[in-house]
Amino acid sequence: MIALYRGVSQGLKLRNFSLSLLLVGLLAAMVGDVQIYASEPWQHLQQMLLGLSRPSVEQPITLVYDLLYTLAFALLGVSLSVLVGFALSLVYQHWLVRGLCAFFRAIHELFWALIFIQLFGLSATSAILAIAIPYACTFARVFYDIYQQAPLKIGHLQRATKANFSYFLYVLIPQVKGQMSAYLRYRFECGVRTSAVLGFVGLPTIGFHLETAFKQGDYSYAGALLLAFYLLIASMKYWLKLWLLPLYLLSAIYFLPSSDFVNDNAYIWRFFSQDIWPRVVQSTDINMLEAVLLYADWLLTLTLQQGLSGMVNTLLLSIMAVAASGLLAVLISPVCAVYKGHWLAEKLLGSLLLVMRSTPEYILAFILLLVLGPSMLPAVVALAIHNAGLISYLLQRNIPTTDSTAGLTFSVYLYRILPKSYLQFISLLMYRAEIILRESAILGVLGITTLGFYIDSAFEDLRFDRALALLLITALLNVAVDQFSRKMQLLFDSSHVRVRSKE
Repeated sequence: MIALYRGVSQGLKLRNFSLSLLLVGLLAAMVGDVQIYASEPWQHLQQMLLGLSRPSVEQPITLVYDLLYTLAFALLGVSLSVLVGFALSLVYQHWLVRGLCAFFRAIHELFWALIFIQLFGLSATSAILAIAIPYACTFARVFYDIYQQAPLKIGHLQRATKANFSYFLYVLIPQVKGQMSAYLRYRFECGVRTSAVLGFVGLPTIGFHLETAFKQGDYSYAGALLLAFYLLIASMKYWLKLWLLPLYLLSAIYFLPSSDFVNDNAYIWRFFSQDIWPRVVQSTDINMLEAVLLYADWLLTLTLQQGLSGMVNTLLLSIMAVAASGLLAVLISPVCAVYKGHWLAEKLLGSLLLVMRSTPEYILAFILLLVLGPSMLPAVVALAIHNAGLISYLLQRNIPTTDSTAGLTFSVYLYRILPKSYLQFISLLMYRAEIILRESAILGVLGITTLGFYIDSAFEDLRFDRALALLLITALLNVAVDQFSRKMQLLFDSSHVRVRSKE
């Protein structure tokens, strides 16, 4: 695809790419399962919206504890990931570190949670590690990118005086402190959303009670949980202060839920030495070469039976979601820009974008699956809503104040502002493509036949060998898509400045 754009002007590249993306999305929709299986979806949706519009809670203390547990897991998980990610960012230029970070962050937090639950049970340890490991690898990547955009790069430090760390600490860090702090705030918001979603696999966060409320049809209580979650996200800019972080961490440790699970070292050793390996390679009568060949044959069979189907469905869902996200963002962004100078309209649209970007895709897909039935359509809509809300928010936030006056019209936006911001829009969309693929895989836990469906089934059947092998396939697929999205970003960005570090 990249070769088709060589020798073409920047404007034609953007136009052709946008049209190609929509065409591929339509073709994927023709092949994928996007039917509505529910018998009375609109009546069910009406009942759900009516209940959500009347939030009520019988035991407020339970809601408060749900929020505290959700915050505690996010605070401790993100804080641990920052420390590890910062250390990794100092050596991120080495290919081995880059490769390992790309692999570990390619596995979704919910998959990490499913692994750690087998080792540590439904405990705080499982939740914190599930957040910390992929986030640490993400921080390493983003911090390194931020260093490279500074006037004094890490490569210069290696050729400087012997006091390299002093130069790094007192010269480079002050230049990028603002960017690192801004990304830390954004990543903490992501951590809170992730922490909420971990409740869907049994961990004690707000997502656990949210799933129960929707399954039992208690939409008023679900509305109260969602409202509390939105208020928590919206209020972060007021209470999330870095100088208060030590107090928050101590409070998070204090409010961690207790667990009766006993860490059995013998069980953990058995998990790594036996459970994650198929029986065909556990025989003591075979040598290493025979074991490798038997494992390769077993992996090929698993790939043909489950992995291939899961990869195809994951890619189809991802392509449809990327195209739908881009289309929805293009439709929403002009409205947000035109009414940016109007107080009431700006507040309403800002609230809409807050709900869209703050509601995790997993929760949106879960709600829509209850209404529309088990097809790819609820997942596509959920991914499009969340990602379009985030992209639109980032685009309208970067519009200069001179362009956001009350006199701005749709014509002015389309012919004056959109051409200036469209390159950033494409870069953001390509950045989100990697995340959409990760989310597409994990949505299989809800019953959609992506890779996550087969992984979750393997965990339920205690077939950890299959689960780990399918996780390996998922990670490699995600790394490949990430590399493709990087190339597409650089194709449209003549200055080679990546947007993904600025999100």
